[in-house]
Amino acid sequence: MTKDEQLRLSLLLAFQAVITHGGKIEGDAEKRILGLAQRMNEFCDLQLKQAFPEEMIKLVDDKGAAEIDDAIAIHIENLRTKSSTQLPQDKESLIQLYDRLQQRKSRRMQWQFYATAKEEKVADLILQLLDDEIEDLDAGAKQ
Repeated sequence: MTKDEQLRLSLLLAFQAVITHGGKIEGDAEKRILGLAQRMNEFCDLQLKQAFPEEMIKLVDDKGAAEIDDAIAIHIENLRTKSSTQLPQDKESLIQLYDRLQQRKSRRMQWQFYATAKEEKVADLILQLLDDEIEDLDAGAKQ
């Protein structure tokens, strides 16, 4: 989630909270919404590292991933605001975007597992994946 998305979410949640408790947007409601959104965002900035410490999950960062993530953020924003986006025309760039989006989706899906899995379970899964790699390499050598 980008910083802009985080700020937007804080603002939306604050708006919902004020509407739920006050019913109408009148008087100083806009000021209360903005103040609450700022406090929500500040709270998240302060508490995020305690709730999800970096040491808990250190993921491999692929070279060039940040640039691709920036491009993805632009496409997401275009789709949200304009309902369309202009994807690159060359196959290499398309594959890079597709591959990175697949990685991000996989990481989102696996996050809960990473946070709760015991070391033995992770080690067993690594051994299984290593065996799969060996099988794939051996199959490639036979062809």
